[in-house]
Amino acid sequence: MSLNPHQLIEASAASRPLALPRWLVEDDAEVSDGRAWKAQGGQRRRLIIVSNRGPIEYSVNAQTGKIEARQGAGGVVSGLLSALKDRPVTWIALAMNKADREVAQANHGAIEAPDALPGLHKLDLKVCLVDAPERAYKRYYDGISNRVLWFTQHYLLKQTSRRLFTQRTIDDWEKGYRVVNEAVAEAVIAELDAQGGESPILFQDYHLYLAPAIVRQRRPEARLAHFTHIPWPEARYWELLPEEMTQEIYRGLAANDVVGFQTMSDARNFLAGAERFLPGARVLSAYGSQAGEIRFEGRRILVKVYPIAVTPSEVRASAAAHISHESAQLIRQARGPKGDRQIILRVDRIEPTKNIPQGFSAYERMLTEHPELLGKVTFLALLVPSRQGMAEYRAYEQRTRATIERINARFKSEILPGWEPIIACIGNDRARALACMRAYDVLMVNPLLDGMNLVVKEGALINQRDGVIVLSRVAGAYEQLREDVLGVPPLDVKAMAQALYRALTMPDTDRERHALNLRNLLEQEDAERWLGRQIHDTLAAPRQHVPAAAYRADEYAQPIDAAVSGEFPVLAGRHALRRMASRNPTEFSSEDSETVGEEARELALARMS
Repeated sequence: MSLNPHQLIEASAASRPLALPRWLVEDDAEVSDGRAWKAQGGQRRRLIIVSNRGPIEYSVNAQTGKIEARQGAGGVVSGLLSALKDRPVTWIALAMNKADREVAQANHGAIEAPDALPGLHKLDLKVCLVDAPERAYKRYYDGISNRVLWFTQHYLLKQTSRRLFTQRTIDDWEKGYRVVNEAVAEAVIAELDAQGGESPILFQDYHLYLAPAIVRQRRPEARLAHFTHIPWPEARYWELLPEEMTQEIYRGLAANDVVGFQTMSDARNFLAGAERFLPGARVLSAYGSQAGEIRFEGRRILVKVYPIAVTPSEVRASAAAHISHESAQLIRQARGPKGDRQIILRVDRIEPTKNIPQGFSAYERMLTEHPELLGKVTFLALLVPSRQGMAEYRAYEQRTRATIERINARFKSEILPGWEPIIACIGNDRARALACMRAYDVLMVNPLLDGMNLVVKEGALINQRDGVIVLSRVAGAYEQLREDVLGVPPLDVKAMAQALYRALTMPDTDRERHALNLRNLLEQEDAERWLGRQIHDTLAAPRQHVPAAAYRADEYAQPIDAAVSGEFPVLAGRHALRRMASRNPTEFSSEDSETVGEEARELALARMS
């Protein structure tokens, strides 16, 4: 029988603003890396990571018919793997395809890293593949995770609104998303029991919002945390979803001890939503602090910001590997026969939030306004197909390809034979991407919204030409890097064109200064410490039941609206959003409007302010 997380948590007292406890705002500069924790008797416990995609993926070799293993793809997996180091880890993930399911069934779900994957084999890593029913997985992954939650959390729900919230959506939620989250929770409980119940459990991303509540119901003392890698929209955007669905998501996350986000804006949005979607919840917030707290059903839930980090030494080591003949030839082609053409680079999955056609349109506008650049610059686009099973993604890829073909045809000239304004490479090749990152003069990253975007950080670390970065103001990385990148509003083609021109013509001294500043800033990052902070906070979170009579306000108390209406205007309501938008008039094309819609445009403008 399917468990309904609505039944797991009851409502408590009425909501009112509370004080932020001092333990929540203490400087965490001296926080340990989270590796020293031990269970009773001094034995070191395994960390449990839970995600949709695991560190090992399987596929069938078309020539031999044999099942082969490879390292899991995607930013979540690569970010976590770089952070593990020598921590003993059990990684629970879903079997995503037929080959995964065959391996999971043959090994009863428990998998050791094969010798053929030395990067994983050297880790103290055990993988558990959850073999959910294939039909349920498709409902959970395509129907809800990618069609509903992904678009909701990127303010792009209108693109698919005609197909949303029908009986099929309800079935996808009840027979897919819930069912798979229950299966994952069962695997977590089994692993937790096998380890003695003291290991911290870190759930990852938007696929697994309900599983923590199921684990909490069955194992009340479990140490649970959830980190959301993608943006968290403001509360009124969640109102577009069925109320039961939104409340279930919030109740699932409220079962954790710690809920983490990429940026302060995301964390504040979540806190504001908790007041709306968790009846009886009390939200604590301190103006300008790096943390907040929700008190719900006698429990304390820490809400905190953990900007995902890279490990510079590992990025450089990967980039320093042998550059293939194909990659070197591609860079030479982009440079032109004399080797003097500048390169604008983008590295993206082909999906609507990446705003790829608008980036190309900005390049087209720049060439139109500055014809002296014709033949002197090449836009090199490394594009990775994504979610091809969804019609929305297939249509977006077709639109992207058509934009490239149109621009190339427009500027094709007999005077400049051999010059291709845009060189597009379709396919997933990380080695090629790293080689091109070393060679760019301008890196363009212009998503409509992004949780963090590690391409920006990797590019800044390994680029060898003092390349300039043109970065969307609503990418999570912009909050960290804004002083040394050219920030752009991603819906403003004119502003992006101007930024590209400024980047290409920036004086060498300025380029060197910004590139050095970025490298120095990113050298301080460490993925291992990023993960360690989450482990530390999960283990240190208060465990006691908090009676209603214990709530009191002190000098830190502040209503959530007052706390965020200045620094975080996106939370201050519709009128503040409109004021922000009116202060920042921006040029939009009709194509942009069709793609994003009035709602997303208004919200993006507010977030940029």
